[in-house]
Amino acid sequence: MRKKILIIEDDAKISDLVKLYLEKDGFNVAVANDGKQGMEKIAKENPDLIILDLMLPEVGGLTIAKSVRAKNNTPIIMLTAKDEETDKIVGLEIGADDYVTKPFSPKELIARVKALLRRCSTDAIVDNKKAVRINGLEIIPERFEVKRFGKQINLTRREFNLLLALAQKPGVVFSRSDLMHKIYTFDDEVVFDRTIDVHVANLRQKLNDKSQNLIITIKGVGYKLKE
Repeated sequence: MRKKILIIEDDAKISDLVKLYLEKDGFNVAVANDGKQGMEKIAKENPDLIILDLMLPEVGGLTIAKSVRAKNNTPIIMLTAKDEETDKIVGLEIGADDYVTKPFSPKELIARVKALLRRCSTDAIVDNKKAVRINGLEIIPERFEVKRFGKQINLTRREFNLLLALAQKPGVVFSRSDLMHKIYTFDDEVVFDRTIDVHVANLRQKLNDKSQNLIITIKGVGYKLKE
């Protein structure tokens, strides 16, 4: 069955070009030309992946991404004309899986789409499928499920994989680079050290780890999970 890609982009030249390349590669493609239409098509089309422009009329890309992440883990590749590190981090912080800056090569974008779809299809397949239980945490990889002290915790795919990596080796210090390679598959040019810090901050908030006694920062090195 062909994968369905939804392009939400107000520049018709870009959306038409990307659509052409995707269809040549065998994808089923839908297009929305503004944020409002994009929200409607997300609900109607139930896409396997969303290519989302950051700057959109009607409803902005960040708002759309937040809405998607509140409901599911549909992969999102964000497009933007901006080239600031802060903008990339904001996009990744709200749950985008990849980030492409305009102008871009359509072939590179298609390659990233394929890589992301492959990664998402195997995200739940980890080296250790057994549940991990430590410090009140219960992580069940096959169910993509996390609980702390019996309470269900909703995590993004990146947050889940980061927490699982730490929990599988409690006490072991992971550098930011180590963690980036565990949770990202695309080029490091779109990932920064601060991105991992953002994911860790989000994890701490969701796990009620305000005192930072669960995920411990090792200054100048990285992070570890308390033994």
